[in-house]
Amino acid sequence: MLWSRGMRNRLTDNLTTARLTGRVSLREVAESVGQLAVETAALWKTPDELALSRVRRVEGWDEVLALRAGGRGLIFLTPHLATFEIASLFIGAEMPMTVMFRAPRVAWAEPMMRAGRDRLQIKSVPADISGIRAMLRALRRGEPIGLLPDQVPTRGDGLWAPFFGRPAYTMSLVKKFSKTTGGAPVMVACKRLPEGQGYALKFDVLAPFSDASEIAGAELNAAVERAIEFAPAQYLWTYNRYKVPADVADPSPSTIVL
Repeated sequence: MLWSRGMRNRLTDNLTTARLTGRVSLREVAESVGQLAVETAALWKTPDELALSRVRRVEGWDEVLALRAGGRGLIFLTPHLATFEIASLFIGAEMPMTVMFRAPRVAWAEPMMRAGRDRLQIKSVPADISGIRAMLRALRRGEPIGLLPDQVPTRGDGLWAPFFGRPAYTMSLVKKFSKTTGGAPVMVACKRLPEGQGYALKFDVLAPFSDASEIAGAELNAAVERAIEFAPAQYLWTYNRYKVPADVADPSPSTIVL
């Protein structure tokens, strides 16, 4: 990865934007990306009980259970941090959860991915209108759903909001789900512990989003930034978070909440 000039430039640019160049090295990020790839593939084949035993520390889960006991739908938001799919398994062992699934670019990988993700009480739905409807039904039944809040949405499904001070096309779906159903947003951060010890999870119940879409987008990105602080070297800094989707106008100062 570090032999690629383009990838080195992206990593350097993203770490500079996040003001992490003095704390996180390119080598640490590259190592973490490699660990993410290997561990995720292994996780899909690991028996449930063994996978769950690798979750060593959990913060904030009692607050989540209190909301669940009160009948609230829950919107779990898991950024691309460490081997983040372990968080889905932890949640799915405790309660049913509907998650949105974007099919891989290579068709042969889809059956393996689905088998690794549709387990315990987890149900995946496609990233289209049918999946959105399934998630709305789940929330209205008081059940949790799961989303990746830092994924660049497709045209018409997002808005421009600051991410580490730089305009990033940000999903508006989270705010719509929460406002429509009363579902409580919960940010989930994952950390890979050293020397193969396992993982730590941190659950943070967020305050209700603003009614103004642009402000809500900024609030969502700020919550992702706080989650990254849990393990800044383990974030997927190789992801092109600042790309401009096709047919989406470039951001202008008037569209950005500072």
